Amino acid sequence: MRIGIFPNVTKRECAPWVQKLMAGCRRHGVEALLPAYVAESEQTIYREIAAVHYQPFSELMNTIDFAFVLGGDGTILKFARSFALAKVPVCAVNFGSLGFLMEVEPEEMETRLEAILQGLYFLEERTLLHSELCCADGSVQELPTALNEIVVAHGNVGKMIRLDMSINGYFVQQYPGDGMIVSTATGSTGYNFSGGGPIVAPQVKCLMVSPICPHLLLKMPLVLGEDAVITFSAAHSRNAVRISIDGMRDQELPRSVTLRVKRSPYTLQMIRFDENYFYTNLFTKMTGRK
Repeated sequence: MRIGIFPNVTKRECAPWVQKLMAGCRRHGVEALLPAYVAESEQTIYREIAAVHYQPFSELMNTIDFAFVLGGDGTILKFARSFALAKVPVCAVNFGSLGFLMEVEPEEMETRLEAILQGLYFLEERTLLHSELCCADGSVQELPTALNEIVVAHGNVGKMIRLDMSINGYFVQQYPGDGMIVSTATGSTGYNFSGGGPIVAPQVKCLMVSPICPHLLLKMPLVLGEDAVITFSAAHSRNAVRISIDGMRDQELPRSVTLRVKRSPYTLQMIRFDENYFYTNLFTKMTGRK
């Protein structure tokens, strides 16, 4: 059995827990590996780990049976596509401020490792979003996969934009306002929620579309089937429009280009131990409690 350990190297509190997890792996006869970039961290504690435990990221993804991710939701977002493509299940350990994706607390890591080795867990599949830019000449540019949401919004603060939205090839509405959010159930507790969209349990297979400050009387978000194909055009917008993917990739949406969003064929597999963890996290963290 091999596990990959993926710490957020910007969080100093993660480092000693990485060493504790590796010690737990040794006690249980499990090989623990880390991506090579961790050794380049400014924290000297990572350079004390023997070189044999480091592998290049791409090689590591093809050799591990599951992954421990130590950080917050942003750490999961960073690696979601890689884990999904490699079909590596993820056990998420909370070192973040909210951590809706994180079920395990640091002090529980070895206990959860033992549960995994005994098969006392289940896998929860999280939907990913695939998006692409469709150009007038027929060419298509694929964009990075999203776990939370794809946002189409104004490129200049305070400037209203106009977005034409179609669903499954049917024109629905032109939305004047700040933009639109397309989210998964995972992203429903993020920007979607802040924008007035519904919170959806992770096992619900759907896509959601929520307008951002629309200049319309009808402002309701939409919950769509998971196979819906959503397209946006900024052809009638006088102001610049930009696309943001999980808050990590940002680029312009030209007027001559259409953005197409749909469910990705890949899913992120999360290792879970308690079927009610989502509601525990939700009603603890949404009320500001730790």
